[in-house]
Amino acid sequence: MVTLYTPATGFPDLEVKIAYGLARVAIEAFGIEKVSIHNNGGFYSIIIDINESEWGKVDKTFNLVCRRLLSSEYIPLNTPGIKKSGKKGGFVGNITFKVNDNFSLNVYDHPFLMKKNEKDKPVCGHKLEKVGTVLGLAAESGYHHSRDKLDSEPKKDRGRYYIGRPSSPKKLCKTCALLALLGMWYASFIFSVADKEVIVIPVPNQELTGHKLQEIFALQHQVRKEKERFKNIPQILIPLVFLSKIPSSADILEGFDLFVAVLSRQQGYHIDGLYLIEIERYLNFIKYSPYNIATIELMLKSEDYGSLQELNKTIYYLELDSLLKFARLYVRETSTDNWANFLYLDTANYLLKEVGMIPANIIENKALQSLARILRYFIRERKYGYADDIRNARKDSKDFEETIVKMLREGELRRVQQEQDRQAGKEVKNCICLPKEEEIKEVFRLANDDFESTKIALVMLAFSLPSKSGEEI
Repeated sequence: MVTLYTPATGFPDLEVKIAYGLARVAIEAFGIEKVSIHNNGGFYSIIIDINESEWGKVDKTFNLVCRRLLSSEYIPLNTPGIKKSGKKGGFVGNITFKVNDNFSLNVYDHPFLMKKNEKDKPVCGHKLEKVGTVLGLAAESGYHHSRDKLDSEPKKDRGRYYIGRPSSPKKLCKTCALLALLGMWYASFIFSVADKEVIVIPVPNQELTGHKLQEIFALQHQVRKEKERFKNIPQILIPLVFLSKIPSSADILEGFDLFVAVLSRQQGYHIDGLYLIEIERYLNFIKYSPYNIATIELMLKSEDYGSLQELNKTIYYLELDSLLKFARLYVRETSTDNWANFLYLDTANYLLKEVGMIPANIIENKALQSLARILRYFIRERKYGYADDIRNARKDSKDFEETIVKMLREGELRRVQQEQDRQAGKEVKNCICLPKEEEIKEVFRLANDDFESTKIALVMLAFSLPSKSGEEI
């Protein structure tokens, strides 16, 4: 049994890319059944189920992979920061690779613990040839700013005073840089959002077997092949939209976090955003029902991302205020002049149960659903006032009851008018159906027992509708 360790640099994206690079080399040498990655909190260990006598094959494979992938004809064109050079060697970011270079992974055979970064020393702690910058924008290392440390004394530059000056960029050894580059090519998802480049790196929270790694490698290949350009969505929505675009990722990426780097081209690549995001709640939402994915697609088509941002807050932060804002914005943004589009009932039920923690006896209550039906009638008529007043009602006031009474009174007037239109031979498209008196009393009783749950469920159900419904009859 042989164990390799990443160098504990302190940069999560750099660590996981080096881990993926080491694992890729081991898989090339010995097959997927022999390799696993373990997260040790700050660094990773790569366990290879081989005898120490077989170690020489690891170095041989590493050099073979480097020659194959860093030669100019194999360098991927769609990798930010990667350049091609002449036939004699590959120039990748800050790495100059020569055909006769030889590398060894012996320096990864022990963990680097309680180590401090020293000035002008590589952050990986390896006494090897230094290349690149870790905190500068280097594709083969980490996407971080170089301004991690400021001088304490203010300095003057061309007549302008600055509070501090950035320290020298940190260095990285050439072997770590090559491994990180391999890890990025094999296990990161690279795609475009409008005019920006996005690199998504899955960060494992559990043991990764070789078979799981193979799934990651295959998924990233699928993302690169599709080269799908998302619309100009806000950066905070990238994880949710990315996961929804590739539904199979819900199973493959279970147990991972995502490190997301958003880059724009401004005389070289500029960092627009860095995020390390837990995705468990996103995956639960996507896996629950295909209607949830369809909901996201409809919001993307509308190109008005207010509802999608509220859905993101609802799922990720479990914000109840955002839940009802999302429902209202979704109907408004996805509807047309001639058609009112409502939430899928599967989606509404999921959010009510998983985010609102609403009891099933309230969600499934027939009286509440009957009252939601008349509230939905007014939403179809683009009259959102009743839904808004119920959403904003407080338990210590009579707003909830008074709004419902007012709505029922107007509903009765409209029912009479519709009946007169029918008798006159006119077509009635949006039929109104009033709840029974017993159903209204039942809703008031529910509100008295659990006001917030009743209010939230009533509004959400009013903004949702089964995919096939006969309630207009």
